[in-house]
Amino acid sequence: MWRIALCAALASCGPPEPPTARASAVAAAPVPDATAAAPVVDAALAAPGELAPRLQLPAGVAPVRYELSLELDPDRDAFAGHVVITIAIAAPGTSQLWLNAADLEITTARLTADGRDEVIALVPGPPGSQLRGTTLARALGPGTATLAIDYTGRITELAGRSGKDEEGLFRERAGGRWYLYSQAESTFARRIVPCFDEPRWKPAWQVTVVVPRGQVALGNAPVAAERARADGRREVRFAEIERLPSYLLAVAVGPFDLVNVGKLGRGHVPVRLAVARGDTGRVAHAVRALPRIVDELERYVDAPLPLAKLDLVAVPEFFGAMENPGLITFEAATLVGGRDFVAVAAHELAHQWFGDSVTPAWWDELWLSEAFASWLDHRVTAGWKTAKSPEVAHRVRGEALAADDDVDARALVQPIASPDAPDAIEATFDAIAYEKGAAVLAAFEGFVGPGAFRAAVRSYLAGHRGTSVTSRAFLDALGAATRPEVAAALASNLGHAGTPVVGLAVSCTPTPVVVASARDGVIVPVCVRAPTTTPEAAHGHTSVRQCFLAGSHTVEPLAATVGCPAWLIGNAGGTGYYRVVPRGAALAAPVEAMSPSERLARGDDVAIAVRRGELPIRDALASLTVLAHSHDRYGELAALDIADALDPLVGDQARPAWAGWLAGWFAGRLTPAALVAPRSQLDAMVRDRLVELAVTALPMATLIAVRTALDRRPARDGAAVLVVAATASRDALFERAVAATTVGSTGAEREAGLEVLGAFGASYASRIGERVRDHRLSAAHAWTALEAMLARGETRTAAWRAVHAAIEALLAPRGGVPVRDVLAAATALCEPVARAELAADLAPRVAADAAPGVRRALEHTLATIDRCIARRAAAGDLVGALAASPPPGAALTPPR
Repeated sequence: MWRIALCAALASCGPPEPPTARASAVAAAPVPDATAAAPVVDAALAAPGELAPRLQLPAGVAPVRYELSLELDPDRDAFAGHVVITIAIAAPGTSQLWLNAADLEITTARLTADGRDEVIALVPGPPGSQLRGTTLARALGPGTATLAIDYTGRITELAGRSGKDEEGLFRERAGGRWYLYSQAESTFARRIVPCFDEPRWKPAWQVTVVVPRGQVALGNAPVAAERARADGRREVRFAEIERLPSYLLAVAVGPFDLVNVGKLGRGHVPVRLAVARGDTGRVAHAVRALPRIVDELERYVDAPLPLAKLDLVAVPEFFGAMENPGLITFEAATLVGGRDFVAVAAHELAHQWFGDSVTPAWWDELWLSEAFASWLDHRVTAGWKTAKSPEVAHRVRGEALAADDDVDARALVQPIASPDAPDAIEATFDAIAYEKGAAVLAAFEGFVGPGAFRAAVRSYLAGHRGTSVTSRAFLDALGAATRPEVAAALASNLGHAGTPVVGLAVSCTPTPVVVASARDGVIVPVCVRAPTTTPEAAHGHTSVRQCFLAGSHTVEPLAATVGCPAWLIGNAGGTGYYRVVPRGAALAAPVEAMSPSERLARGDDVAIAVRRGELPIRDALASLTVLAHSHDRYGELAALDIADALDPLVGDQARPAWAGWLAGWFAGRLTPAALVAPRSQLDAMVRDRLVELAVTALPMATLIAVRTALDRRPARDGAAVLVVAATASRDALFERAVAATTVGSTGAEREAGLEVLGAFGASYASRIGERVRDHRLSAAHAWTALEAMLARGETRTAAWRAVHAAIEALLAPRGGVPVRDVLAAATALCEPVARAELAADLAPRVAADAAPGVRRALEHTLATIDRCIARRAAAGDLVGALAASPPPGAALTPPR
């Protein structure tokens, strides 16, 4: 999922292997086995005489085959279903049956077993459990039985961007017409059909849909047959799929236009694009890119795309994309608009092997799906002109590092123990599973070499095709392709929360060695680089790269050609996923000796140390100024990483001095020419981040110089802040932006208006709050702007004051903002008064909110604010530290 398909009726898929772990040569750092543990039950919550599963369904009953029929009409908000589930009962004496269902009305249920057919009652489990169960009149097993269920359900309608409308079956309008879609991941298949809704089971599915005449019906598999019914509707039966976990079940119905892409890949898979009526002329980019994406993925995994057919379906508004086998859904802006299409499509198509063919057995193993898809999409697009350049790859790595610094950061593999399982499962779809997982895989690939890593990946996929697995499966493949201690190191990283920290020192007595110490028992693949003293240095070979596994105390001899090094780069190439803590001045490498990625990694190291309160402000500023003074774009971007880490420690009184200090050090990047027309994407990134930090220190003469070029120009991110700052008639611009959010505006106009509103300075935050209180701005639109203001240090306090004053309107029962969204944005706060107001505003609402996980979200937000307050208090005199390292050149222009 982008926040991608499975073996669909493929004759070459062999019988599934049992999802138990094979014997492993790796003894260290065991990884939890999601299939081994018995389900947790809760006797206290169960109905009398019953034990209700609390997390996973009992292991003794498993689905073998589903025969599902759905009556679907995009113009209606309800649907009807009939399902026949063939189940295997493993042990004798089974007296209870449990399955998952949510928001479904079951009208009849019949059980056929041992030659007897009877009506049964599937009663709800404990409140919030999304269970239906029955106590049998007679015990069953071992053997098979069938469960036939008639039921009805609802089709939700998109009402906001929270994603909660995209669960189960939902519908959206495009061009005045309704289209129906499905979203079954993670635990939403139970909103479509009563089922055994866990990824460890991969039964066969045969799906039939009944739809109005004239509607296109799409499913995971090709159409096997269709016929007209007497009532005027069409019945479409899709081919049976041999192995499909419930979370990948997918359908789509609507007046789609279909675009044939051709037959792609080694298996000549027929591919189509399904778009809203009239959009066929806007998909040329996808038609051109797909053949190459498929070819490069197949080349890497050395296996054909495991599908019988593939439809790529455009959804008008969507959270991103979803890898359903045979029916991948994309937000229309990606499939039709072309926004990030190559990267998103590569991610979803990578899922056809990682996740769909080889499936994580339980949601605590999500990294086996999302991390591998993210890593492989980065890898296969490296040769494209849309490739991940060092600065873009650095931004992705930065998201992982930020998630690892969270107040309650989790490990890549961590058991889900919450009784609120659906909510806890959804929480695993985060930067840890995606960005950190991809960064860890890339680090191990760089350590063992691309050939050995590719061999491990291919062995893993070929050996477990069509099955559900735990992490042990890949660890075994990696250990066999490299050596057991590499697999043990990866296992230790999977169970480690937080960015690994490696202390590095150089000792030259009696011979040159690197002394490495990794904290917290994690084993880290470390690569270092040092200058060489050999004659080859005259021909450009100036350094030597060495890699080793670092434990709690590791001594690694340096190459003979290095001697006693003048400097050492502790993360060669910047690809390792760890933080370097230097031990000794000899490690300090000059900026000019570092590659772009190494400079960015150095900035990350300092920034994390600042965030964790492990580095004094003066030392952080010293590192920042060295990188900023390099006059190198990558050095400047690394310096701004440190500035971003320092920014939350800046109180309102110190902010003018902070903005002026940054403007002085980056004066060359704040000229009218650099602001108006950055020469590259990297220049634009530096400009945007610098403007967000220091726009209030820009002299009026600079703003006047850029006004003509930027006024009325559409812009995003920091450029939008600059547009607003450089506009003479800001009141008029504010009114135009508010007007653009009205119902009569197009989606693009509303998006541009909200971008501009969120870019205004602190004095306008209260106006936005007033507009939502008097209903001239909707709560959702006002919140979008205020949320952007909360993310910027210069406007954060004013934005919170506006949110606090308008909290009743923002959280209105009808049309209001979800409490969880406010809590997520409020993690940026760092003031005791704001913290107290937040608790007073939201604690009563959280107590009354039935949504699982909201209480935990409040606790997380308050803990994050408390940590920031403590770090700011311990940071010391920022203004004095700034004065001790003044920018070069003339005195700073006083802030406006």
